[in-house]
Amino acid sequence: MKYIILGGNGFIGSYIVDVLLENNQEVTVFDIAGEKFRKPLPSVNYIYGSIDDHQLLKDIFKENDILIHCISTTVPLTSNKNIEYDIETNLLNSVKIFRIACEQNIKRIVYLSSGGAIYGEINDIFINESAPTHPISSYGIVKLAIEKYLAYFSSNYGIEYNIVRPSNPYGPRQNPFNNQGVISVFLGKILNDEAIEVWGDGEISKDYVFVNDLADSIFQASICTEISQIFNIGSGKSTSINEIIKIIKGITKKEFTIKYHNTNKFDVKNVCLDIQKAKDKLNYLPKVDLVNGIEKTWEFLNNSTK
Repeated sequence: MKYIILGGNGFIGSYIVDVLLENNQEVTVFDIAGEKFRKPLPSVNYIYGSIDDHQLLKDIFKENDILIHCISTTVPLTSNKNIEYDIETNLLNSVKIFRIACEQNIKRIVYLSSGGAIYGEINDIFINESAPTHPISSYGIVKLAIEKYLAYFSSNYGIEYNIVRPSNPYGPRQNPFNNQGVISVFLGKILNDEAIEVWGDGEISKDYVFVNDLADSIFQASICTEISQIFNIGSGKSTSINEIIKIIKGITKKEFTIKYHNTNKFDVKNVCLDIQKAKDKLNYLPKVDLVNGIEKTWEFLNNSTK
C-alpha cells in the first residue's frame, strides 16, 4: 500500500514512518520541515510544504492509498490563546484535506485525535469511546469537530476512515524543550539542571502511552477490516504527576527543584482510557510500561546531547 503521512517528521509521525517501513509499505511524508533528531531516511519520499498549500496536496494525494493525518498546529495551552488561529489552521485545513482526499480517491484516512482533550472532565474511572465529550479547550473542541467532519465526508463520499484517540504519548525523539509532553519536558529540565514546574498539587492523574505502542496502533487502524471506528489508545492506567516525579528521581539519580503553581483551566485533570475496544479489534497490547519508557527516553536524551 502507498501511504502519505501529514506531519510525518513530527514526534509521533516519525514513529508511524518506522512502523510502516517495518511492514514494507511505501511511505511519503508531507511536512513543513525535517525531523529534529535524525536525518532523512533513504526509503522515504519527503515532500516539504505548508498544509494550506492545497494545490500541492492535490498533486501528492493522487497516487496514494492511505492518508494518515497527524498534523496539529496547536496544543491545549496555545489553542486557547488564539482560538481563531486554531480553527483556521486545524479545522478549516482538515476539512479541505478531507475534501481533496475524496477527490483524489484516497481509500482510507486515519486521523490522530485526542484521548484527553476530547472528553473533558469525566467522573468514570475508565473512559470508553462512547463517553460524553465535553472538551474544555479550543484544542479539544476543534479535534472533536474534525472527527465529525471526517464522518461527514465518509457518509457523503464513501471514503473509509478510522480515528485514533491517544492518551499522553511520550518517548525518545519528543522535543524536551517544547511546551507539550510532561515527561520529556521534565527530563529536559533535569538534564539542564533546571527546576521543573508543576501546575496544581501534582495529583493530576493521566494515562501515558509509549510512542512505539501508539504508532503500532495507528498502523493497525489503517489496515483493519473495521472502519468508521474510534479507538482509544493508552496504557489502561493512570499515573499522577507526583508519581512520575518519583519514577524520574529513581531513574535519573539526580536532585532537582520542583516549583508548584496554581492549576490551569485548560488541562483535563484526570484521564484513564478504556482500551478494550482497541485490544479486541486492533489486537492492541501496550508493550512498554511507564518505568521502562521513561528509562528509554532518559537514555535517548543523554545520548542525543553528547
